[in-house]
Amino acid sequence: MADLEERFEIFSAFRLGMIEFFSNDLADDGMKHRKGAISHRIALRLRPYFPLQYTIDIDTDGADVLIWKDEEIPLAIFWSDGYLTEKEKKKAIEYHRRKNPGLTLAFSLLHDRSWILVYRFGDNFVEYLHIDKETFEETVIKRLLIPEKAKDDGQLMLQLKPEKKRKEESEITQDL
Repeated sequence: MADLEERFEIFSAFRLGMIEFFSNDLADDGMKHRKGAISHRIALRLRPYFPLQYTIDIDTDGADVLIWKDEEIPLAIFWSDGYLTEKEKKKAIEYHRRKNPGLTLAFSLLHDRSWILVYRFGDNFVEYLHIDKETFEETVIKRLLIPEKAKDDGQLMLQLKPEKKRKEESEITQDL
């Protein structure tokens, strides 16, 4: 896992790429674009801010944009046009826990807002940030603890009430 300084550098590269993305690629042209096409634009804007030995992929390994180098994942990105659903947040949390990238981010474009909502995932928390689309100033909104995943063997337990003994069975046991 990346150290704190490396995570700051990765987040800084993400911010710079997103400044480029919001400055050049999100003009309201009145068209709906496929998620893959927008992920491709995001990847293109991030490319200049990462050294050449880093590979940037889209729609791979469960992430919308994935930056990796030598089997390590410094950055995994998930995004949505609107607010992330609980299912999308859980997907990012599970990805972060399973793959252990240096930094896992998700964001909501929110075309009708002057800011984007960024979700920064840690080992046991998720941090919510507003980033102004014009100035790219960050405001931490809140930080929530992620509950530990309950350990189970995948088996669902069904609570059943014990059956009442039939009258005949209880009479037989009384005679013994």
